[in-house]
Amino acid sequence: MKINLKIILSAAMLLTCVVGCTRTLPDRVSTGDVEGISVVADTFTADAAVGPSNGVELPEPTGFATITGTITVKGNIDRDKFQAYKATKDLNVCSTDPNPRVVTNGDGALQWGLLYYDGPFKAGDTKWEHADYLATATRELNGDLAFDQKECIFLSRIYAMRTGQVLEIKNSDPVGHNAKMDGLTSANMQIGTGSSVTYTPLFQESKPFGVSCSAHEWMSSYIIVRDSPFFAVSGEDGTFQIANLPSGIPLSFKFWHEVLPGGSYAITINGETETLKRGKLELPELAPDEQRVLNIEIDAGLFNDAL
Repeated sequence: MKINLKIILSAAMLLTCVVGCTRTLPDRVSTGDVEGISVVADTFTADAAVGPSNGVELPEPTGFATITGTITVKGNIDRDKFQAYKATKDLNVCSTDPNPRVVTNGDGALQWGLLYYDGPFKAGDTKWEHADYLATATRELNGDLAFDQKECIFLSRIYAMRTGQVLEIKNSDPVGHNAKMDGLTSANMQIGTGSSVTYTPLFQESKPFGVSCSAHEWMSSYIIVRDSPFFAVSGEDGTFQIANLPSGIPLSFKFWHEVLPGGSYAITINGETETLKRGKLELPELAPDEQRVLNIEIDAGLFNDAL
């Protein structure tokens, strides 16, 4: 009889959750192991349905509110340290311009900064999840929302999505690519010229995972997958917005950028110094319908000293 090791591991995880852990992340599961995925997915679905297995009641939100803000870098970035990705093949297609890991505009606004909620969440509960999010919980992320690559560069340095959403991964180049996904739902998908594939992550990730192309080794990017919809990636002007956050309860967030250190570091929020440990940021309770502004400033030295 053939033994599926992933199923055995999944059963062990389920037993662990029964005796009182919070939701446990599985070992990485390949999209090709359909039977193993089904077992682990069933376990996670049951766990999500009953809420925290330790029996602790979650607070009840009082409404919804919004946070907006801008992320800027104070000082000068040593750009030579972050011009790491240059094409070495297919030069008739691939851009010879460096693909910078730190992107700021002339005003110091930081692009590709990630802010995401890292606390308990009741999926489907209308007091936790606004109707706008319920309507898009399993949407297909295609068209302008697709994860694209052009001139042998992933167009998103960091992409954020929800568990169970279907992501279109496009290849807008006249050469073949592959997308190697190093998340818990792992995959290595070949993408022909001008075509696309889809990726449906089944598990929440505690942090972004790497995406790469084996055919063009300089190509790299990141994806974060969360159960909740409370996340934002800063745009070219450094701005971000997370709408319809639950109000009346403390909110725990994480801030992430691929270059920043994983330990403790200080940033400035609305003029006050905040020390983040592993990126963790505690946000005081929001009032119903509040529009809170968070202006985040990061010293350039944090980036320059990272490498």
